[in-house]
Amino acid sequence: MFELNGTYVIFLFLFLIFIQLLNMIMLKPVGQAMEKRASRIQANLDAARNCTQESETILSDYKAKLHTSRLEAQSIIQKALIDGQKQRDEKLKIIQSEGRNKLEELKAGLTNTRQSLLQSLIHPELELVGDIINKLLGERLALVTNEKRVLQVLEKTR
Repeated sequence: MFELNGTYVIFLFLFLIFIQLLNMIMLKPVGQAMEKRASRIQANLDAARNCTQESETILSDYKAKLHTSRLEAQSIIQKALIDGQKQRDEKLKIIQSEGRNKLEELKAGLTNTRQSLLQSLIHPELELVGDIINKLLGERLALVTNEKRVLQVLEKTR
């Protein structure tokens, strides 16, 4: 069955030497490279966490500044709108008062023109009434008419 002879011992001795050489040549350098790689990965992860924290603080500062500047911009816009509204109201009041003044002037001018036109119509009206009476009655009558009364009648017949 199983016999222990020198070949097994030599084979076992060579196998142990091979394992030792394999460990020295391959396994230790690969293990060291893996440890270096793991430490480098850990260092990169730590640096990434630090950068993430820094970027988050910068981002929060930026958001705070942005919020503040937006509030300032809104207050400036509101102030400009209020100032514009005040200026518009002032100009509108000035234009309205100028318009009222012009309207009053035009009304006064129209009233004066109307009165002068009515005054110019009194004598032709009297002549027309005289002609109508002459045609109706066949003779010319001396009419005693009041110019104020004719003016009142003309004003009523607008």
